[in-house]
Amino acid sequence: MNGRATIGMRDGASRATRRRAAQAIGLPIVWLAFFLAGCAQTPRETFDLSSEPVALRGVGLKSGAAIFVAQPRASFPTASDRVVVRAENDSIAVLPGVQWSAPLPGLLQARLVEAMQKSGLSASENIGGPSRLQTDLRRFEIDVARNLAVVEIAAQLVDDGSGRVRAARLFVAEAPAPEHTGAPAVRALSDAAAQAAARLAQWARAQL
Repeated sequence: MNGRATIGMRDGASRATRRRAAQAIGLPIVWLAFFLAGCAQTPRETFDLSSEPVALRGVGLKSGAAIFVAQPRASFPTASDRVVVRAENDSIAVLPGVQWSAPLPGLLQARLVEAMQKSGLSASENIGGPSRLQTDLRRFEIDVARNLAVVEIAAQLVDDGSGRVRAARLFVAEAPAPEHTGAPAVRALSDAAAQAAARLAQWARAQL
């Protein structure tokens, strides 16, 4: 074998050795990258949208009025499962580390049905009736500049057969929110939502 061939074989062997060494070093680095990525994605604390029955006490029952409660319409990020905040410069963001247990429109729909039922109406989110409640969720957020939880719902009562709007009203509820993170912020939003749901239920009851 000549010297040129011997040098070629040595070069090939050295390249293979370097490749194996690089793979041996690279494998732990890849696993380390996956580990660090997993650590960075800390699970968010999950909250439900609780209701407040105290606000509905003293409301007389009314039978025979059936109403279908449609899922509220909302835009992103309010329509997601994230908790929304409005910064002092009026920009929108989401709170890190927390989330709702489901997309917010579905949670609010369940609370509206509950509030309607407690006010004496035969309300449902999946069974039709002569009347339909349509809502637009315009705001459901922590207003950092004012230290308030703000819930704003535009509601319409519609005749399900004709599609005619019988009544419409805007409901705005606020609750103190001196803390803008985690459980305190979620609790403030739940309080504001309970107020809005109670007022909306009383209004709907008076229209039917």
